[in-house]
Amino acid sequence: MADTRYDCIVLGTGGVGSAALYHLASRDHRVLGLDQFPPGHDQGSSHGDTRIIRLVYFEHPDYVPLLHRAFDLWQQLGEQTTLDVFKRCGILQAGPGDGDVITGLRAAAQAHRLELNTLDKQAIAAQFPGFDVPEELTVLFDPNGGILRVEDCIRAHVSLAKAAGASLVIGEPVVSWQQIGDSVEVKTKQSTYQCNKLIVTPGPWATNQLPALSQHFRLLRKSQFWFDNDAPEYLLSNNCPVFLFEHGEHTFYGFPQVDEKGLKVADHAGGRFFKSPDKVDRTIDTQELESASLFLRQYLPKVGHQLNHHVACMYTMSPDGHFIVGQYPDAPNVQFAAGLSGHGFKFATVLGEALTDLTLHGRTDLPIDFLSPKRLSRN
Repeated sequence: MADTRYDCIVLGTGGVGSAALYHLASRDHRVLGLDQFPPGHDQGSSHGDTRIIRLVYFEHPDYVPLLHRAFDLWQQLGEQTTLDVFKRCGILQAGPGDGDVITGLRAAAQAHRLELNTLDKQAIAAQFPGFDVPEELTVLFDPNGGILRVEDCIRAHVSLAKAAGASLVIGEPVVSWQQIGDSVEVKTKQSTYQCNKLIVTPGPWATNQLPALSQHFRLLRKSQFWFDNDAPEYLLSNNCPVFLFEHGEHTFYGFPQVDEKGLKVADHAGGRFFKSPDKVDRTIDTQELESASLFLRQYLPKVGHQLNHHVACMYTMSPDGHFIVGQYPDAPNVQFAAGLSGHGFKFATVLGEALTDLTLHGRTDLPIDFLSPKRLSRN
């Protein structure tokens, strides 16, 4: 009979879970990753080819120190794998001068003395001729923005974890887990496993795997679209930045062309709430497609009108839009990260490191106190 006892089990091996698996294994701990899907799957929140990483963070200045560490760790991951996981190309961000994006960017840049360049219409035309931005919008360029190849990031973390001795079991949905004394028991549909410590990184399955906190999570369906690139001289990743525009009730973001699918665009705002990650509607929402098409016609007029590809993914929203990271209530041997609210992947490797610290030492030097689940009881 196979040994089912481990130092630590990581439940869920998406963005954060794969990173935690790697960090634990690299510190010589006997660790198991459990997932119902294979690494780099398209059923959760961490798929769709690309994610943005940016240093000047408009959501809250407290994220910036974590981003400094995240950049270092993504760079290190890229040096340890043959996969092309990370590319720095800068990010162009625009919106009303008094809007959430621009005011948040300036606050973060000022608080942490970060480089952030203001561009006028002439500078944009000279540097990034694929864009057409009206003069009434404020445009800020962060040279530290870049692209993470999301599925390859996950596969690289898992591959390196396995090379360091980690085990991985896929195709076994977790039915339940519980702390019993100083141990944790994890039951899947096929097996029962024991461990000293458990890390839960459930993505959109948070309501099932973190039942004591389920009232704090809401699932939001999001769409990503890829369009023809009619101007490869302007819109390929070697000469075009990633971008994010606050545009009325929308916050559109996107990527230059990185493969044959074309240029990718999505709306960080909006979306539709739903109840179960197993029943998400993955068909094209024509209203979302029309909004994305109109945005491109206005601000990136050299992008073609032909839709080449579409995927749906899921945001797991927390009450305040910030991550929830720390010890699970009344289970001192269980740490978790959930409620990443659609902006968590860029932090995956540093959150994996923080969870590893908490699991092994009960503390971390990484500045994650503002993400503690303790704040939920104060709301």
